[in-house]
Amino acid sequence: MRVTVPPEGGKANRAVIELLSKALKVPKSSIEVVRGETSRNKVVFIEGIDVATLQEKLGIEVVETT
Repeated sequence: MRVTVPPEGGKANRAVIELLSKALKVPKSSIEVVRGETSRNKVVFIEGIDVATLQEKLGIEVVETT
């Protein structure tokens, strides 16, 4: 996914979280950027949703980590 918000002061990270929250219908508080806060590539943790649902709603391959 791509956002058009500049990566200044965490704005892009917040935009990614908001976009995922709306697409997945989960609260923003359930989503956390766990790696890549200053990179264009992010790893996010999403609580309360299973891998199959993520793949269905986002149409992408999801890598599950522990």
